[in-house]
Amino acid sequence: MKNNNTVETDDILSNNSPSINNWSRKINDFQVLVIYDEEGKHQDQNLSKVLNKNKIKGNTNIPIFQGAIKSDTFIIWQQSYQENKELFFKLRLNARNELIIRIVKVIVAYLLNKYQDYSTTSIHEHPKLKENDFIEKLIEKYDCILKNDSFLADYKVWDDFCNWFKTYLMGRILKDMEKNIGLSKLEKMGESQINDSFHENITNNLSNNSQFAIDFKNIVNSYVNDWITKIFTEMDIEKWPMSKITESLNLRESAIIKTRKDITVTLLNQGNLLVMSNAVYQSVRESISNNKFQYYNDTRWPTAILDKGSIKGTVQLKPIKTSEDSTTIQHLWSQAKDLSELDVDVFDSLCSYYLSKAKHHEDIVEIHLNDLLSMRGLKAKLGGGGRRGGYEVKQRMQILQALSKIQSLWINLEKIIVYEKGRPVQKALQGRAFIFKDLNHNDYHIERHLTEKKIFYMVGEVFANFLRGSGRQVAFLPIQALQYNPYHEVWEKKLTRYLSWRWRTQARGGDYLQPHKISTLLDAIGLEMNGRTPSRTRERLEKAFDILLEDGVIASWQYEKWNEDIAMNNGWSRIWENATIIIDPPELIKEQYRPIGKKRKVQTSHQKIDNQKGRRDLGKQIKELRKKLDLTLIQVADEIEISVSYLSNIERGMKNPSTNIKSRIEDWMRIYS
Repeated sequence: MKNNNTVETDDILSNNSPSINNWSRKINDFQVLVIYDEEGKHQDQNLSKVLNKNKIKGNTNIPIFQGAIKSDTFIIWQQSYQENKELFFKLRLNARNELIIRIVKVIVAYLLNKYQDYSTTSIHEHPKLKENDFIEKLIEKYDCILKNDSFLADYKVWDDFCNWFKTYLMGRILKDMEKNIGLSKLEKMGESQINDSFHENITNNLSNNSQFAIDFKNIVNSYVNDWITKIFTEMDIEKWPMSKITESLNLRESAIIKTRKDITVTLLNQGNLLVMSNAVYQSVRESISNNKFQYYNDTRWPTAILDKGSIKGTVQLKPIKTSEDSTTIQHLWSQAKDLSELDVDVFDSLCSYYLSKAKHHEDIVEIHLNDLLSMRGLKAKLGGGGRRGGYEVKQRMQILQALSKIQSLWINLEKIIVYEKGRPVQKALQGRAFIFKDLNHNDYHIERHLTEKKIFYMVGEVFANFLRGSGRQVAFLPIQALQYNPYHEVWEKKLTRYLSWRWRTQARGGDYLQPHKISTLLDAIGLEMNGRTPSRTRERLEKAFDILLEDGVIASWQYEKWNEDIAMNNGWSRIWENATIIIDPPELIKEQYRPIGKKRKVQTSHQKIDNQKGRRDLGKQIKELRKKLDLTLIQVADEIEISVSYLSNIERGMKNPSTNIKSRIEDWMRIYS
């Protein structure tokens, strides 16, 4: 695309083979018509959805079209278009208006996020933003600006866009025809046959080809993001002072709330928490969520088998102090019976809070019960009128009971692969998931102190192995996983947790569009097919995906290979269970994980810097960061997995670390800087 927003279609055609260019001249002129679903057209014009769906880094990383677009796309031959020109023109105008609305939401989200960064609290707390029609009015305002005062007011821009897309579409379909039909057959076709075949291919691709739909969205997103970049440049939006942003949002400066941010805001990274991603953590979490605890061999304790990849072992509910009296055993089985999604929420909350606050895997951190409630999206009641504010006693008691169950977790691994000094080592490990302490750092029994408002804790020995140096494994977990209702939105909770873990495991290869088998998904989230009415299972799963899409947890979902006619036959559910679904993560997740998939560049001789200066600079950086984190040489050496004396020499510029050790140092600095 040129700077003046014109597109040279010849540039696109020049990338095609001579044969395709010749055939393209035989294709009758056509129009691409997109008709949007009126029900869902502007359904996300509220604050939360606009912010969640349009989070951007800079101003160019937002996919304009996300997920399963609620629209139908048609190919109209030019002759038919001319015969019904007035009708088709109105439909094209509707499609243009919808695209502008999507661009407007990116601008509005950018301004709201800038305002929120400036404010000292969540933007949702601003009284003006609680008005039902506030976002709608804001969108209308910028819609009017773009249609009247930007380059998008020029209809030639839209004609250029349509011509560019038609040319791209034609080249793509003709390439598919050349591949599927064959060069010799195509060359023998007359103009009428080529047009019929072209129409059949393009219709099938638009209707049934999931990869084509993904490419369709990506190519349009790329083009429109260039438009967004130009709008930001022309309006100079990124340089607006806060006074102008406040004015543009119709907010008064004095209305900014100056109260302390709630703990969730300080933990979030663009809508995501950080949790451990190692297979042990995921297996324990699944055992709690799917309540896999049962009698096993000769043990009297509730036990779940851990058998995932290289992991062999168990997780049990065991008393803090060794005791096998009947009362203790009965109590632990009662805990196992009562395990729920709320317990998993607290489990993830403890992990996320620890990762954000601990500077070293042996640190003890303090957390308030109110923080755990806040992370789950619960709001404290306001005081006044003789009524006490804050959270209810029942809510705090639920958290304490969940903490008591988590304190009982005992992990015993017969075989596990951990990384030490960058190399895989097979070990046997056992210990508590989390260890709870009192003010004096002595062991602390939660059930004996059910009135406490804050607790102290650290990770146990098993999880600590996955927070050391090169063995550190963490993943992004959408905050919705904690804030979906633990009783009515169980499917959404379980799917969010499972998918976030899978995306982290796929990050190194970048293969996020690997299909998910439906039976595997159901097994992973511990839910079974409804034997009597399997259609209910299918409807509930699809509803869950639609909710995740609407909430910005996923970017899109669609069946990979599924013929809807099968659902009309008896026994269709067995076939459906073996069908596959493609689930695309949000661009934000891909962006965050991109460094994991990058290969390290090999440094050539002419790129090397002066060794002595390099040693001093690296040592200075390590020491400054270590002092900032208030860590000892022993603690940092343990993290990087080198000797204390070696680290001391590096800090003083006396030693030049090897490539492998330097890589570990850089990873450590990247995590904590």
